[in-house]
Amino acid sequence: MENDALKRLYIEPTSRCNLRCAMCFRNSWIDEVAGDMSERVFDQIMEHLPASVETVFFGGMGEPLAHPRTPEMMRAASAAGRRTELLSNGSLLNEETASALLDAGLDMLWLSVDALEEGAYGEIRCNGNLTRLKENIATFNRLRFRLSRPVRLGLAFVLMKSNARDLAKLPYFANYYHVNEVSVSHVIPTDEHAAGELLYRQVVGSDIGGDSPPPSAPRIHLPLMDLTDPDVACGAGGLLTSGMCEIFLSGQRLRRPARRCRFIDEGMAFVRHDGMLSPCMSLLRSSRLFWGGRTRIVRRHFFGNVAERPLTELWDSPEYRDFRRRVREFEFSPCCRCSQCDNWERGLPDCYGNETPTCGACLWSEGIIRCP
Repeated sequence: MENDALKRLYIEPTSRCNLRCAMCFRNSWIDEVAGDMSERVFDQIMEHLPASVETVFFGGMGEPLAHPRTPEMMRAASAAGRRTELLSNGSLLNEETASALLDAGLDMLWLSVDALEEGAYGEIRCNGNLTRLKENIATFNRLRFRLSRPVRLGLAFVLMKSNARDLAKLPYFANYYHVNEVSVSHVIPTDEHAAGELLYRQVVGSDIGGDSPPPSAPRIHLPLMDLTDPDVACGAGGLLTSGMCEIFLSGQRLRRPARRCRFIDEGMAFVRHDGMLSPCMSLLRSSRLFWGGRTRIVRRHFFGNVAERPLTELWDSPEYRDFRRRVREFEFSPCCRCSQCDNWERGLPDCYGNETPTCGACLWSEGIIRCP
């Protein structure tokens, strides 16, 4: 199959984390035991790393800098000619660690920053310290700008009702700290409290920006406008979530890529700390999703262990190939827009007869949740 190569491999050095975040997906895990990636598992990954892999991304659902060998792993990936990226909460990014990562060949550092004021930051990251994080960013910048090669810095921001006002501060924060790219995602509702933070209920329920608008849908061309005006914000919000028209802003069509999987379309895969190979972040662990007043069980899904069979063999296995084909076709029932049946709640086959995993129930596939 054309365009079916593994291009971006996520490696989880550890599932341990040194922070406790109020909105973290980890809070919904079912029967999961934290652990670190062994030297054997990592060596097996590198020994059978497909030539098609362009980027090795160190991250997952733990803090990669909590693993003492992460810089060493990064050095091996960089020496193999791969671009390397890493996602961290930044709390352990002292001068020694930053220097080790840069010396190992780090190409891009992503920092998870979900509030830009000390009080709000402390409420979201229960044992975090924004002042220390800012100091660590300044230290990292000082070191990276000494290098003759470019090293990029990114921010990953999880949007919630409690931090939505910080969106207006993001450009200033990003410019001050020389950030190259900002990735904003929504929060995953793991319980009733997290569900109260959602800012996308109406978006999921509408066809705003869909790839196939109805032939009768009118085109509405909008100019840039002062969205800080309450009346404008109210009117624009209603227009954007109506799902009854195609909307163009300054000549560019607004669209929400939905009912598609970025992980599959862009050739991604995840290796958990214990070597288990998963096709996406959502299926890396069993967890709970609170949606529409009900709790859904999301069951983890793997295609083998890289310590037992080569990564290349697992990627090319008939089972994994067939899964990628089915996800590209995406003939799953639209569970996120319904979520009413017992099968949805128990993580069973969907209404179209698809066996698990049923990707129509995935918020990533709705363009709502995204990973760097």
